Amino acid sequence: MIQLIEGVFKPYLLFTHTITVATLTGLGVGVYDSRRRRHRRQLQDENTKITALLENSSDCIAEIEFIHQDPMIQAVNPAFERTFGFEEEDIQGRSIDELIVPPSLQDSASGISQRAHAYEQFEESEICRQTASGELRMFRLQAIPLRTNTTETDGYAVYTDITDEYRYNEQLTALHETTRNLLMADSTTTVVEDAVNATTDLFQFDFAGIYQYDSETDHLVPEAYTTADGSLSDPPSFPRGEAIAWTVFETGESQLIQNVAEHPDAYNPTSLIASELILPLGDWGVMMIGSTTRDAFAETDYSLARILAANINTALERAEREAQLMEQNERLERFASVISHDLQNPLTVAQGYLDLGRAGDDEAFGRVESALERMDQLVDELSTLARQGEEINSLTKVNLATAARVAWEHVATADADLQVKSSCEFQADQNRLQQLLENLFTNAITHGGDDITAFVESTEDGFAVEDTGPGIEPADRDQIFESGYTSAADGSGLGLTIVKEIADAHNWSISITEGRDGGARFEVAVDDRMHD
Repeated sequence: MIQLIEGVFKPYLLFTHTITVATLTGLGVGVYDSRRRRHRRQLQDENTKITALLENSSDCIAEIEFIHQDPMIQAVNPAFERTFGFEEEDIQGRSIDELIVPPSLQDSASGISQRAHAYEQFEESEICRQTASGELRMFRLQAIPLRTNTTETDGYAVYTDITDEYRYNEQLTALHETTRNLLMADSTTTVVEDAVNATTDLFQFDFAGIYQYDSETDHLVPEAYTTADGSLSDPPSFPRGEAIAWTVFETGESQLIQNVAEHPDAYNPTSLIASELILPLGDWGVMMIGSTTRDAFAETDYSLARILAANINTALERAEREAQLMEQNERLERFASVISHDLQNPLTVAQGYLDLGRAGDDEAFGRVESALERMDQLVDELSTLARQGEEINSLTKVNLATAARVAWEHVATADADLQVKSSCEFQADQNRLQQLLENLFTNAITHGGDDITAFVESTEDGFAVEDTGPGIEPADRDQIFESGYTSAADGSGLGLTIVKEIADAHNWSISITEGRDGGARFEVAVDDRMHD
């Protein structure tokens, strides 16, 4: 019974054990497969993330495998294709050094590749690489090694394009150097020429020019310019109110025009200049930078150009101050020359005749008095000339006839006569105008005699003073206004210099012609902005 039982029972136990082991074994295999599938999914997720990162990154990324120590391209991302101008299928299997490294930089690139081949992770802050079109651009390189048995990839080369930043820093450095040079310029002409050349070097656009305000024509006139295209070599002048440049000049506010043809105030919508920067230079004028393509200017260009324009304006103001100081120094030298020479003569005469007067010659005192009067005249003229360097600030409406008659009363006219043939009104510094007329009247009497007639009349663009004296020879007219020049034995050579400097201070022009009766005729053209 037991055996029977055992004979029945034992196979049953064996069968039950077999099923249990099989069940446990199946369970173990199932757990292993589950883990393997989860791990595979994790790898797939990570690969998906990496792929998405590569696809969407703005950095240029190349997957590299080293073959015989050469960095061969396995794959590149879209940013690499866009920036360097290559299609991935055309460059797979090619050496990245041979592809994008300029010939002159092959040695340094080889050193970088050796470090990457040694699985070194590092960064190069500034390297130069070449695109398919031959353009050189600056990058920051990150070498990222990859150690794995599941892929042939040895690492990644990540290029961050820093060309714009690099060029901006280079431009900024050049701008600082340009500013130093401009502030050392000794004239406004030099400032303008250097500024235009520097603008061309800094921005590399098709046109750069500086326009100066011309008060005589009331135009903005090109003073200096450079062009990359011969067709731009004859830039126009701009009449008042007929160009964007005038708006900039009058408001003092810069303008960036990315499409000139569509701007309502464009002087010439069909111009070859398609986009431009116009920047104010204070009272001096404007600076223009132009391109033959639309939308050529970046915000960094605009920012740097405004800094440059401000520095040019500062340099122009400094050059003008230096010129004024030089002129004042020259004037002081002229004063010293007159004082040491012209005052010495009447002083010597006065001293000599004073001794004679003390010795009993009463007539000698009259000569002393005459010498002292001459010294007083010279001192007055010197003081007047010294004041002419000051700016004309107080302008009022003056009447020519009234000013002429007042000036005539302050001149020793003897038997001379004044005739005012016509009159006009205009803006002037009344005292300076009177000094100008006094010196013209004195000049007429000194050279023409005590009985001459002086005429004053208005002209189409100002006024004229004419006399009946002997006139001025044409050969002498160019130097008649020079300090110290005189044809009179007792003249100081300062009177007409004073006339010229008063006219210049008003922005007037003065010229000499022959009068109707052969005498001298001085014609003064009054500045349009001051003429009523």
